[in-house]
Amino acid sequence: MHTVRYRSLCLALIGAAISGPLGANAADMYRAPAPTTYAPPPPVVQPNTWAGFYVGVNGGYAWGAGDDSINLPSGEKGARGDVDGGFGGGQIGYNFQSGNFVYGLETDIQAGRLNGKSNGSDGSNAYTSRESTDWFGTLRGRLGYAFGNTLLFGTGGFAYGGANQKLDYAGVLFDNNDTRTGWTAGGGIEYKVSQNWSLKGEYQYVDFGKEDLSSAAGNTIEGPETSFHTAKIGLNYRLGGSSSYEPLK
Repeated sequence: MHTVRYRSLCLALIGAAISGPLGANAADMYRAPAPTTYAPPPPVVQPNTWAGFYVGVNGGYAWGAGDDSINLPSGEKGARGDVDGGFGGGQIGYNFQSGNFVYGLETDIQAGRLNGKSNGSDGSNAYTSRESTDWFGTLRGRLGYAFGNTLLFGTGGFAYGGANQKLDYAGVLFDNNDTRTGWTAGGGIEYKVSQNWSLKGEYQYVDFGKEDLSSAAGNTIEGPETSFHTAKIGLNYRLGGSSSYEPLK
């Protein structure tokens, strides 16, 4: 009897010793996995492109160019006054881009007062010459090359503006006051400070050619050439851009 009880007790102890580790291992095998965590997606980064619409403002200075003389009714030449003055305005345009090449159209309009005046005599009669351009605008093509955040470009096209020319010769007034047309050409550099904003510096030569000046009596003389150089700085805003962007390589 004691032997049977002793054997039963031994078997129970052995079973407990074996089942304990096995039960722990089984619990480890079927333990629930830890919850999975996901990192938030990276922000959408807009490519740094010059393509698309833009609008901007500008301001600058203009100074005279072309022939520095005027034709007097006597057939003599008179001195033409230097034309200069400040201006300001705005521009709007659209760019296309293919690789590093950027091309498009831009139009601008400026208001200011570019003035010139001279006095003299042809030996017989005194004269006073005055001319002014109160506003002008352009419609131009642009072609440039972008590297990094910098764009170098050339530009040229159609120009127009309001010109007023007067010559008072021996008390007779000859004048012309109308809207003139001509051409323009130039170039500049533009730099992106963000995806939306860019700064530019630009030079343009504007030429409206010559037109006759008429007196009240119907007499006419050839007027001086209306042409001038311009240098300006501007700020452009690109529509639909993003504040997060990748620099151009």
